[in-house]
Amino acid sequence: MTDAAASARPAVAQQGDTAFLAEVGGRLCGSMDTDTAATIVAELASPVLAERAVVLLPASRGRWEWWSHVLDGRSTHGRVRRLAPSIAPVLARAMFATQPTVRVLPQAEVDAIPGTLHEMFAECAEVSVVPLVAANETPGVLILARSEALAERERHVVMQFAERAGAALGAAAVLGKVRAAIEGLESTLHPAELPSVPGARMAAFYRPAASPLQVGGDFYDVHPRSDGTLLFLLGDVCGNGPEAAALTGSIRHALSALHLVEKEPQRLLDLVNQTLLATGRSRFASLVVGSLTARGADTMRLSLGSGGHPSPLVLRRDGRVEEVIIPGMLVGVTANAKFGQESVELRRGDICLLYTDGISEARGGPSGDEMYGETRLHELLSSSLGMPMDALLTKINTSVREWLGGNDHDDIALLAIQPY
Repeated sequence: MTDAAASARPAVAQQGDTAFLAEVGGRLCGSMDTDTAATIVAELASPVLAERAVVLLPASRGRWEWWSHVLDGRSTHGRVRRLAPSIAPVLARAMFATQPTVRVLPQAEVDAIPGTLHEMFAECAEVSVVPLVAANETPGVLILARSEALAERERHVVMQFAERAGAALGAAAVLGKVRAAIEGLESTLHPAELPSVPGARMAAFYRPAASPLQVGGDFYDVHPRSDGTLLFLLGDVCGNGPEAAALTGSIRHALSALHLVEKEPQRLLDLVNQTLLATGRSRFASLVVGSLTARGADTMRLSLGSGGHPSPLVLRRDGRVEEVIIPGMLVGVTANAKFGQESVELRRGDICLLYTDGISEARGGPSGDEMYGETRLHELLSSSLGMPMDALLTKINTSVREWLGGNDHDDIALLAIQPY
């Protein structure tokens, strides 16, 4: 054993193996990802259990991923070619073990390990492998390289260490899969980038409420059609979080298909209503669906249908703010729901704004519980005449955040359309 290793083991012996294992549990309990957990396992194992410690995990494309720690305090990480079971049978069995056991690697297997790992083990008298088992599965193995064989008491400590390390790596692996699933779900539910539409400028803003998902119950979508018209929509599912996001996805996917066979907003709302009721879910939504048709170089016609949603607003180029009042019931509540439809003409310089009640119902202000309200939004729009749409939506968001004053907020979505 090297001088550094010799000094390390007596210090731990005085401290006691129980204290060491308690430190291991404390360090590993906060490991939130595989890379962090594997790094900590290697750091904890060296120099207490061995002069050199390596955590070896299966990786893609016929490779192993490894993390190491040596006595001089260096931590390294890399990938190496995976050895076939016929070349390294002891190592292969350890990778699929269901119980932690300490096995010495034959010299032939040590010699077969390629690259940097082989250099780490070259001058060590004994190289042992220990499965890191979690829930009867093996996330990976711990390789310990020492200048002398493990004593029986040390084997017992190694086994207990491996149990804790395996549990931490297993939990990190599960968390990684959950995180990947959440990111995949977010990517399918998050609003898509706005398309480029001849004759129209568009801008959108989206800010979900605090949630494990970065998506929520508010949503918008824009779908150009082959005939030059455009479907656009903005809505708000009851509640927020994963369940609301799932229903958001259902509505968006339904409308992305339905608009190919039906253009009238009023009829589209009726079809979405039937679709939601057929799912048997108890949640409902408010929704504005619009169809855009160009009417010359500077003018466009909007047909707007509403299902219980806050009224669209039109900022005219002279500073007036018009409210487009459209009667309509909530979507997904009853099969007998009625939905209204209105038409609006926009000319160059006019802006149509769709918004969710996360704006108007944001609670804050001097009392801390006053709603932001439609009047305040109208005044803000009127004072923003001539402002680019992206800047306008940012200004609305900033105003609402200041109004909230740190209070919790609901999901927020904004969609603005302007002819040019």
